[in-house]
Amino acid sequence: MDELIIYLVIAVLMFVIGLVAGYLAMDTYYSRRFLEVARECERMDSIVPLITEMERES
Repeated sequence: MDELIIYLVIAVLMFVIGLVAGYLAMDTYYSRRFLEVARECERMDSIVPLITEMERES
C-alpha cells in the first residue's frame, strides 16, 4: 500500500511539473511573438500586423 501512495505522489508531481513547464514554454513563446508583432506595428505605424497575427492564431 505504501508503494501505491509513493507512485501516486510521483505521478502528481510529474503532472504538476509538466503543467508548469508547459506554461513557462507557452508564456515565453507568446511573449516573444507579441514583441515581434509590436515591433512590426511600430515600424509600419499600423495595427494591420496585429490583426494578421490574431487571424493566424485563431
